[in-house]
Amino acid sequence: MRAGVRRLRFRMAMALAALALVVGLGAACGGGEEEADFTDTPTESATAGSQWGLVLDGLVESPLNLTPEDLSAMPKTTEYVELYCVDYPTVPVEKGEWTGVRLGLLLEQAGVSPQAVKVAFYDDYGYSTDLTIATAMQEDVILAYERDGVPLDENLRLVLPGKWGYKWISGVAHIELVDYDFTGVWESRGYSDEADITAEPSSPE
Repeated sequence: MRAGVRRLRFRMAMALAALALVVGLGAACGGGEEEADFTDTPTESATAGSQWGLVLDGLVESPLNLTPEDLSAMPKTTEYVELYCVDYPTVPVEKGEWTGVRLGLLLEQAGVSPQAVKVAFYDDYGYSTDLTIATAMQEDVILAYERDGVPLDENLRLVLPGKWGYKWISGVAHIELVDYDFTGVWESRGYSDEADITAEPSSPE
């Protein structure tokens, strides 16, 4: 009887932990409401309701300014991926069939300059993350606008199989290619820039 109660309490604790991360109470998950912690004032595009878009610029031959219609008209890629956060590494925060546009396709259309070494991602609230060019070009890295066939509330989410959740920036509004070692919000605070999921998450001392 006592063992059953302990198991029930454990399951409830795990469920509450996952819920906390979904609503942004986790410290280093990325891509959720916690991004607002880095906000002073939302930009104009953040307050424009459904009139969102994506800008891809920096060290590219042809900058892109894409509407939702532009993105949905591009070839679609779907990946089943589970999102894990470093605070609770054994509990998937979100999972499902993510559908969107392969990031590499957008980079190919824009034309990456030979001088570019990093891809920087920004939302409209001050959150950021980064990828190397090589990682960004991988076939399973996508900018998703649907999960399980339902449009995402956050419009666009970077989906990165095998990477910790702080790389999964949501509400992506701006992608910039740069010629220096740009690091995002959590990466600049000491979290692993590679963010590879391991048995023991890499975090600041």
